Amino acid sequence: MVQFHLLGFPVTVQPWHWAILAFCGGALGIRDPEDLLPVLLFMPAGFVSILIHELGHALTMRQFGCRHISIVLHGFGGYALSQGARFTRGQQILVSLAGPLLQAACGLFLLFLLRESLRGDMSEWAYRLTRSFVEISLFWAILNLIPVFPLDGGQVLKAFLGPRRIQLTLGISMSVAIVVACLIYLTSGSILFPILLVYMAVENYKALKHGESSRGW
Repeated sequence: MVQFHLLGFPVTVQPWHWAILAFCGGALGIRDPEDLLPVLLFMPAGFVSILIHELGHALTMRQFGCRHISIVLHGFGGYALSQGARFTRGQQILVSLAGPLLQAACGLFLLFLLRESLRGDMSEWAYRLTRSFVEISLFWAILNLIPVFPLDGGQVLKAFLGPRRIQLTLGISMSVAIVVACLIYLTSGSILFPILLVYMAVENYKALKHGESSRGW
């Protein structure tokens, strides 16, 4: 487990974060030493991208007066948490949107630089590292904006509909998760994110049955 402070926030990186990043980067497909480089580039790119995402949440929470905010990176994601935080519904929406929007903004900025001027001045590994960061940032930001709980889009949906309509939120979330999982599988053949979305749908169903919902960003 790795722990450090960034911009005043304590950050904890759990071991599974690195393992999942390696898996997503293609670690299971390594057959010779040349196959190792894409994995080694994907891991730091994913780590920085997801950390930026959580910093977006944390900085916005601080702006709304929260203190003692911590960031935890786990699996292929993370969360920013402040004990006892109280937000209006409008603030909840802004906090939820801040993560993917900051992540997407950083990805688009580097994409612009790659296309405009930097490509010819970069080494091959630096270019591939930057490209990995751009791809991860844009994909993860878009995925997080899908209205599936507990992704950021689901948090926005929950805040928009309000606490009295949590069953409607979970019902919409569950339906969207199944539809998007099918679309991703049918269009790309990928099973990783469909499995993740189906898992979220199952958790939404359990919460719907028990009248519960999770919290956090």
